[in-house]
Formats: sequence, C-alpha cells, structure tokens
Amino acid sequence: MHETSIIYGALEIAKESGENNNLKRIHKIYMKIGEFTCVDENSMRFVFEALKKNTICEDADLIIDKVKAKARCDYCNEEFEINFTNKICPKCHKHSNNICKGYELLVWQIEGD
Repeated sequence: MHETSIIYGALEIAKESGENNNLKRIHKIYMKIGEFTCVDENSMRFVFEALKKNTICEDADLIIDKVKAKARCDYCNEEFEINFTNKICPKCHKHSNNICKGYELLVWQIEGD
C-alpha cells in the first residue's frame, strides 16, 4: 500500500513546515492528487487518521484536490482531458503522449496556528 508512504511523507512535510513557521498545531493539509497516480483516496484517509495521532497534525483535516488528467496536442497545441485509453485531441483528432496534468502528488498548502 503506497498510500502509507505518501501520507507519511505528507505528515513529515507538514511537521517540518510547522516547526519552521513556529506553529503549535496544523489544522489542514491540502494535497493535489492526479487521477493517473492511481492512489486510493479512502486508503489515504484511513492511513492519515492512523498516522497523525500524537503529532502536531493530530487534529488536522486532509483536503484532497483531485486533478483531472490532461494532455497537450503536439500538432495543434490544444490542451484537453484524457483518460487511460483515449488520448485523441478533440480539435485535430491526432494522438498525444504529451501528458501535462494527472500525475500530481503533492502537499500544496498547510494551515495552522
């Protein structure tokens, strides 16, 4: 279950950021998760609840921003939504391997006091 290592890393980032900014508590941890990461959100939330105990993040909420997968066409420069089986540009109808969104996996904001 790679969700465990992801959440462990996110909590470490939050704790380090909290220490660097003199925060006593973290209230929210915001993450961007791309749909092509194949991360299970329910598993992430379960692991988050288990690992945050007895830390600066104990009362924190995990806010997940899901990022739709997109590609940019190499021929017409159109950016469009894709899925695992369809990467055809809707404008020029050519296949694109230039995936520009959907693999995000990051902590992008932390709130605390």
